[in-house]
Amino acid sequence: MERIVRGAGAGLLATLAMSTVMAATRRIPYFRTPPPLEITENIEKRLGVHDTLPEPAFEASWVIAHAAYGAGCGILYGLLPAKLKQPVFAAGLGYGGLVWGISYLGIVPALELYPWPDEDSRLRRTTMIVAHEVYGLTLAYGEAALENKVAAGTTKQAS
Repeated sequence: MERIVRGAGAGLLATLAMSTVMAATRRIPYFRTPPPLEITENIEKRLGVHDTLPEPAFEASWVIAHAAYGAGCGILYGLLPAKLKQPVFAAGLGYGGLVWGISYLGIVPALELYPWPDEDSRLRRTTMIVAHEVYGLTLAYGEAALENKVAAGTTKQAS
């Protein structure tokens, strides 16, 4: 249970970090709508509830959905064997890329909730890859710190 809680907490922290990257790029022309907002909107339209939601409820729904997805991916990371999470930097980059790949090269376009990467703008695709790498790094270092494995920028062995 501790690994689940630790992973969820680190996942939420990582989602906040990646959201900061996305928020910074929203002011750039051609970035358009953040993907988590668009994905949530498409889900709600399919469920027939989007047009009935007041704007504050919709805003809350996509933020909560994004946080929940980030926490869920964090839980999965937390459940990985320790040897797959070393070195922390490489594990973070790898996991961030894996989350982006599974999400944007698989799940969301296959479900027609978001376009395939080659159908999206290059800027938004690049921003989302960078944001997921920030997610992965923040997740890996956050989870390791919560497990008391990272001290002063170096990795200690688990006891």
